[in-house]
Order: sequence, then C-alpha cells, then structure tokens
Amino acid sequence: MTVAPSSRPRIIKLPPTLVDQIAAGEVVERAASVVKELCENSLDAGARRIDVEIEGGGRSLIRVVDDGCGLSPDEARLALERHATSKISRAEDLWGVETFGFRGEALPSIASVSRLRLGSRPVDADEGFVLRIEAGVETEARAAGMPTGTQIEVRDLFFNTPARLKFQKTESTEAGNVSESLLRLALANPDVHFRLRTNGRVALDLPPHRDLAERVRAALARRGAGVLHEAVGDENGVCVHAFLGGPECASTTARNTFLFVGRRFVRDRSLLQAVCMGYGELLERGRYPLAVLFVDVPGEDLDVNVHPQKLEVRFANPQPVYGAVRHVIGASLARAPFLELESRKAHSLAPGRGGKGALPMAREGSYDGRAAAERSRMSAGSRAADPVDLDRLFHPRSAEGPLEAPQPAKAVLPTQAQLPVVSAPPPPSGVAGLASLRYLGTLARTYLLLETEEGGLCLVDQHAAHERVLFQKLRTACEARDVPRQRLLFPIPIELDEARLATVGEAQDTLQTLGFELEAFGLKTALVRAVPELLAHVDPKPMLRDVLDRLAEGEAPTLAPAELERVLSTLACHSATRAGDVLDPPRVAGLLAELDAVDWRSHCPHGRPVLVRLPLAELERRFGRT
Repeated sequence: MTVAPSSRPRIIKLPPTLVDQIAAGEVVERAASVVKELCENSLDAGARRIDVEIEGGGRSLIRVVDDGCGLSPDEARLALERHATSKISRAEDLWGVETFGFRGEALPSIASVSRLRLGSRPVDADEGFVLRIEAGVETEARAAGMPTGTQIEVRDLFFNTPARLKFQKTESTEAGNVSESLLRLALANPDVHFRLRTNGRVALDLPPHRDLAERVRAALARRGAGVLHEAVGDENGVCVHAFLGGPECASTTARNTFLFVGRRFVRDRSLLQAVCMGYGELLERGRYPLAVLFVDVPGEDLDVNVHPQKLEVRFANPQPVYGAVRHVIGASLARAPFLELESRKAHSLAPGRGGKGALPMAREGSYDGRAAAERSRMSAGSRAADPVDLDRLFHPRSAEGPLEAPQPAKAVLPTQAQLPVVSAPPPPSGVAGLASLRYLGTLARTYLLLETEEGGLCLVDQHAAHERVLFQKLRTACEARDVPRQRLLFPIPIELDEARLATVGEAQDTLQTLGFELEAFGLKTALVRAVPELLAHVDPKPMLRDVLDRLAEGEAPTLAPAELERVLSTLACHSATRAGDVLDPPRVAGLLAELDAVDWRSHCPHGRPVLVRLPLAELERRFGRT
C-alpha cells in the first residue's frame, strides 16, 4: 500500500528538552537511580563522607551532600550539559575506565525531569556557587557561602513526566530501593562514611571501616548474616575476593547476593551462576546464597559501557572469569567453619525424642534444603541407628503382621489438628494404601522400607513424604484463609533492611493469609507476634525473610499463584521431619496414614520422589532366582 505524500511521516530533529527527557528515561528510572548516580559522582570526586536525605520516598526531595573536591562555576555549568565529562578524552579511555561514570552524563538527565539545585565549592575557592535548574532550564545562578564539596537537591522528581511518575511504587518501597542502592555503594567503599536519612530519621549509618571484611559484616548484619567466610584467590589473572554466608542464610531471590566488578555493582546471570556452582551441593536448587563477591580483571579485558546505568559489564574472555569464581569459592567453602557446625547439628537430636504418637518437628533454628548437610545427617544416622534386620527384610512373611494405623486424631501432628483434611484420591496404579503395607524397618534413618502386596519392596523418603502431607494441608488451609497460627507469648524481634521493613507494612494481608502476624518496630526491626502452627517449634526468621524477599521483588505486595505455591512448599519443608530423624513404628504408621489421606503425588513440592518401588520380580532377577 502506497502512503499518500500528505500523510507520509517526516523526519524531524527533536527539541533539546525532549531529547533530555528521553535520555533521562534510560538513566533515571526511580529515586534510587538518582541517588546512585549522584553518590557515584561524589565518590569520583574523592568524597570521604556522603550524606543522603530523602522525603516522600525520594519523589519530594533527594539531597546528596559530599566533601569531595567540588566544582568551579564554569565546571558546574558545563557539568549540566550533555556529553560533558572529566573521565575520558579519547576512545581508548572507554576500556578499563576506573571511575563510576562520566560526570555530567547523569546530571542533565536528572535536571530535565526535576527541580534541581547544585551548590559546589572547590577546595581552593573562598566561596561556593549555586545553580538552579527547572526541567532542564537554568533559573538562577549566584555565589554562596558553603563548605568545601558539592550539595545537590532534587525536588519534585518526574513532575513534568507523569507517565514515568505513574509507574513509581509506594513511598516506603521507593525508600527501601534508595537504601538498597546506597548499601551497594557502601559495600564496595569501606573507607567512606555513608549516611541516609528518611523523612528526618536515620535509616542507614555506616562510618568508615578498617577494611572490606569489617564493612561487609557491619552492612549485612540486618540481613541475618551470621558467620561470613572469607575467600580470596587469583586464577588466570582474575582476582576473586568473596564473603560467603552459610547455607542456612540462602534465600529464594538473589537480592542478598552482591556482585561487584572493579568496585562496581553489576547484575550478571553467568557470574551469579558461578557463585552458586561454587557452593555446589551445599545450596538447594532455586536458592541463592548470602554472599558478596568482588572480581577484578585487567582493564583491557572489561567493557563497562554496555548499560545506560552501568549495571552490566562485558568480559573479553568470560569463561576464565566464571571459572576463577567457581574454583576459588568451591575450594574455600571446603574449609568453611559452618560445615563443622552443620556436622555437629546432625547428632543433636537423640533417638526417640518427641511425644508418643506425634511426628517430630524440625529442630530449633534448623533449615532444610541443603543436600550435603542432609546427606551428612543421613550418614550419621545410618551409623547410630539400629541395623536393619536382613532376614526380616528378605523373608518378610516370617515377620510381624502389618502395623495398625492409629486413629486419625493420633496420626496427625498436634499443631495440625485444625487444618482441613483433603479427601484421598485412588492410590497410584499398583500401589495399595501405604498404611496397609507391612513396615519392615528404616534405612539410614531416612527411607521407610515397606513390603508391597505382591511381595516387592517400597521405599518412602520420610522427609519428602511428610513435606507432601504438610504442603497439601497448607494449600487447602490457605485457600480457605484459615491457616492455624500460634500466638507468641513474647514477640520475636527480627532485624530487617529498609526494603523488607517496607514490605511488612504493605503486605499485611498476604502475611496473615500465610499465618504470620508482624508489625514494624522502629526503623530497623519488626516484631513477630504470631506464626503458623507448623513453625511453632522452629526459628521463623529464615522463612519470614524468604517470604519478604519474594514480596519485595514483586510489583505489588501480593504473591502470584506460582509464587504462593513456592512459599507454601518452603514452609512445609521448614516444618517437615528431617532425613536422619528417628521415627518409631507408631509414628511411621501415622505418617503413612496421613500420606494416604491427602491428594498426594509421586513427588514432593520440590520435585524429589516420595517413594521408589522394587518389584519382587526385579529382586528375584538380581538374586538369580529367575
């Protein structure tokens, strides 16, 4: 179809104001982007103290004050023009640039979508200079008395771009994003004092620290970081320096895994995968460690200009970098102190502990999902438990008769009594009700051995089975908004960062649906007043952090159905009996009866098999009887 000449679109040159607003859309996404750009400019100016103040989540006011080298009046005006910078002067400088950005690139973008005031005084000047810019247009310029350094105020962010303003989140969420942005900068600059005030109250205060290790531990104290293991190594010219949390600190999102390349925070899926691979089997699939990674490569092997906000980098030879990260972390974790702690936990539960007729709950502070630690418990259990009676195993018809399943009221956990019971569907083809099968014994304190009706062998993973039961009951109760909860006699304080604390206030409905009652208590703490009954005997903090992480990652303070199922499966995993826990015959019968009574599947919610069958014909073939 031919376009009529009168309706053909014409190529025009956009006005400078519109060009600036388009550029601002690439660099200035939200208040946190503004804080990041301004603070990086302060660091490039040699600042040793950076004070940030925000109001209204950063939309009303962002003020950044530093004690850096300052700007002269001419430099201040030039800094507000596009493509003005003190960082590079030729194309070769783009490779291996060691500064955070090109000062002057962010300022005009910010000034085009706000009311900006820039005041600065160089170290060799007797007075400072103030510029006011509104929507990219200079409205005032004058001399002013002020201390050495630079002060920038950004007011009414996005006042002239309502489309961008519409996509901003709530005030508390945006304030949390600002705090997160400042934390990332603080982690990589331990010699700089960072301070953030939100609506007049101090939200973050990190004075200068002696070294990187001290800064990382101080900055992440509110993230639940316990023992942080330091890993240092050099491979193929790639320097790796990492601080690694234990497997119990892992979460379902990667927001607690901080990746830095040349002191610059980056997002890199391959680098994140290399960190997870370094953890190996210590880390459950789908979980991410609490870790801070610093990688340094030669400048000529690094391109930092592939993203408008400098959040991505490109390596000239990526595989050696990822390999170095993986190898250094893996070798260091083999000597990590928390592995010894996990080994000691394996022997902390005496055989037979727990009330009669009730499945044992998870131990205080324990956390499942770590394959290596679980195997350690299984191994310890197999040495300590009574040996399996081989004669009884291979000649089951001479053993005792099948166990009598207790009455339903005795077969369930006391803390689960209020959960609704789901009617049981027909069992899988070829498998009778599990409670009707003859129980032969337990292998490695983990696998329940049952004789099938045909004389074969059925092995049931006690953790996966219990997890399946609890997950099904939780899902049904959650749909009915009737998850039983346990009110705490004394509230449990939990330290949270700004983003998580903001989520507590915004996601009360979702948290209550899951059985939690929380309330903010100051700027750094929340009080846990009630927990789901399943968590009544375990530390609820790891689970709560998981839930808040998922809520903080979403666009709204709710969970999509798929995310909700993941949370419920994690809650069930936290509460289920472990591999290595000792179950006496009545409790085994209770677990099998519960498994028969729910809409169970052949796999647990995390995808591991609940049971494995060995037909009699297969056993006879292996023993040469066919």
